Amino acid sequence: MINLLNHQDAKTRSGRSRSHNRLASSRLRGFVLCFCLSAAVLVSSLCWAAAREHTFRFDSRSLDLKPQSVAVAGSFNGWSKDATPMTDPDGDGIYAATVKLNEGVTYYKFVVNGDRWLNDPASDKELEVDDTFGGKNSAVLIGPDIRKAPPPRPNHVNEQFVLHDPKDRSDLDVVDQRTLRVRVRTQAGDVQAVDVVARNPGVNKSIASRLEKLTTDAGFDVFGGLVVAPGADIADISYWLDLIDGSKRVAIDRDDYNVAMRPTVQTPDWAKHAVWYQIFPERFRNGDPSNDPGDREFETLVRWQADWWKTQPGEAPGQENFYRGHGNVWRRRYGGDIQGVRQALPYLRRLGVNAIYFNPVFEGDSLHKYDATDYRHIDDNFGVKGDIPIPGETDDPTTWQWSQSDRIFLDFVAEAHRQGFKVILDGVFNHVGRSHPFFQDVLQHGKNSRYAEWFEITDWGSGGEPGKPGGIRWKAWDGPDGHLPVFRKDPHRGLAPGPYAHVMAIARRWLAPDGEPSRGIDGWRLDVPGDIPHPFWIEFRKVVKQTKPDAYITGEIWDWAQAWLQGDQFDAVMNYRFAVACQEFFVNQAKAITASEFNSRLTQMIFAYPHQVVLAQQNLFDSHDTDRLASMFVNPDLPYDAANRIQDNGPKYRPDKPNPQQWARIRQAVTFQMCFLGTPMIYYGDEAGMWSPDDPSNRMPMWWEDHEPFENPEFKFNDEHFAHYQRVIAIRNALPSLRLGFYRPVVIDDKQGVLGFSRWVGEDCVYVVLNRSDKPVRVDVPVEAADGLIDWMNPAHAELKLPADGNDRPTIAPKPGATPLGTG
Repeated sequence: MINLLNHQDAKTRSGRSRSHNRLASSRLRGFVLCFCLSAAVLVSSLCWAAAREHTFRFDSRSLDLKPQSVAVAGSFNGWSKDATPMTDPDGDGIYAATVKLNEGVTYYKFVVNGDRWLNDPASDKELEVDDTFGGKNSAVLIGPDIRKAPPPRPNHVNEQFVLHDPKDRSDLDVVDQRTLRVRVRTQAGDVQAVDVVARNPGVNKSIASRLEKLTTDAGFDVFGGLVVAPGADIADISYWLDLIDGSKRVAIDRDDYNVAMRPTVQTPDWAKHAVWYQIFPERFRNGDPSNDPGDREFETLVRWQADWWKTQPGEAPGQENFYRGHGNVWRRRYGGDIQGVRQALPYLRRLGVNAIYFNPVFEGDSLHKYDATDYRHIDDNFGVKGDIPIPGETDDPTTWQWSQSDRIFLDFVAEAHRQGFKVILDGVFNHVGRSHPFFQDVLQHGKNSRYAEWFEITDWGSGGEPGKPGGIRWKAWDGPDGHLPVFRKDPHRGLAPGPYAHVMAIARRWLAPDGEPSRGIDGWRLDVPGDIPHPFWIEFRKVVKQTKPDAYITGEIWDWAQAWLQGDQFDAVMNYRFAVACQEFFVNQAKAITASEFNSRLTQMIFAYPHQVVLAQQNLFDSHDTDRLASMFVNPDLPYDAANRIQDNGPKYRPDKPNPQQWARIRQAVTFQMCFLGTPMIYYGDEAGMWSPDDPSNRMPMWWEDHEPFENPEFKFNDEHFAHYQRVIAIRNALPSLRLGFYRPVVIDDKQGVLGFSRWVGEDCVYVVLNRSDKPVRVDVPVEAADGLIDWMNPAHAELKLPADGNDRPTIAPKPGATPLGTG
């Protein structure tokens, strides 16, 4: 439930959180807490946390073969498998790497030959955590060991265990020219309050802002918040910390630490207001049957409404041929195309989303198009069949032309822009399909090919069949001599010169067709970017931002992504850490984490990256690479994206329709998704009530209402579920605090399964209360100021208005005459 409060009454309100969720918003005056400075303080400069050098060592002598490469990946480098290589200079089999680590616990693993992840026998076992893949992450503690700290004492601050490093962006981040994000960690239970005192020497003003206690994690209380510096024209400020415990006040000074109020990380403003919708083109909507696939031997055109689980006309009979044998399900084609997406734009507006992420649309043999055969052109099954190849085109961009399918796509982009959508494409730049003409040229001409240096050739062979003994052999993303040959890597520029120049030209082509950025896409989602060294992405960002300054760059990183999110590479990532935490809190039953642990996970996400990045993260539950959200609730207590493929790792996975209670819990999770920092991302069909195991079933055709009836009577568009998405998206779009506000927990009750938090920006504050249990519970929700609560989730209190002409998105506003909750 969402409640709107004004400033008239400062009393604390109590609310009953019935069943699933409650949110409240208030308008405050002077929400940032300011305090007069006391002269009776103890000044100290001894407890600023600092990065320290640490040497990782890996003993390879127990391996069967000498490794080709060894690296250390961990929370300090975004789990990059190539960012921190290890060396063995004396050849004794002991590899080492020395890096600077911030104080606290660092998690890590060793990566051998780029794909074998190993634990460190010397790890601190007590600090190890689950790696979400059935194993553990190794751990090392840098700095003071909180396990050895003396118990907290009244009116005393244990300064040895105060952690704050102004050089660590997690502790100090310049958000904009007036705002800092600050984090301070203290021994759990030792400090009651932390103030940040900011001074603007230009106007000789100081202001004290109280940080909120956000969580207790790994023996530390975490305080944090946004601090607004005094004055209007701000170039530089200084600040210090006041730590308060009872009558004791300790100032952490360090000679007034100076901060240049110039943010080094900036993300597109529009991206912070996005509600993303992911489209898998072949399965979304068929708008033009004339371009349908199905005429190649590995394709079977299937009727859209056909029962997914049954053998269809033209397929090999028997369930033994569904996944294996003839592999019927992998051959299916349904004819989704760009014309169909254009037809669906009014539907997407009616849903309320405003940003579209396309899975690959470039020419490729497969249904998913992650095997590109031509980045220059849209697949002809998505546009006009048979319009490519175009004679005379080479790798030289001056020879490139626009196909009819390309023009259909560019016309779609123009119409999407007119209707208020942003559009980004999937950039699969690590590898191509085996049918790519440049790779085929290598197979035909060998070392004499002009593209010989483009690919990772492991053996030039002696004239035999490619991929077989005696023939050309190559590295591929799907395994040696596979269908997805990888581009050759270069340690200094990321990719070899040929593919480097080609990918950069492709990026420019689609961002600014014929040099016109207004006609182009609005950014890129980058596939498996961890397989390409960082120098490439640094240059890629420069090219993208020079071509279209407000373009958005996001990447497929499944774990922590600090190495890509420091302002020099990506704007955001697909936030799978968000998905994992939500699964463990909302989905799991026997293995569910507590509200306290969930709050700790959320706090970690908030401070893991610069604030500008956090607001632009793509917060997803599922995607084309996972089981669907609804099916997760039918199959709780599994590791995220594990044991969910019926054909191999999940034979016991249940592909069943959720029951009413599960639907209610799904909607609670969706409500939270719309309320947390970052931008929500919806996988096509989730809003329609689709459910399924992982690939291939998570890519079944969209359950369109105007395509009913489907052969499977359970496959129906879920109007109630769609209406819930409409409402919570409209609420997000209506309340700025849900898009730009910071986070503060206000209620945490592990016994009752309740988490309440607020988000605020300026004078606007929104309260969100989630009751994870199956029973109504009563909780007291402290609010800063109120004279009534309006329940935005209740149609009697807030009215959802659907646009009459279809050109706008749903809006929501307090219903005239509604009696606010808590009045009287």
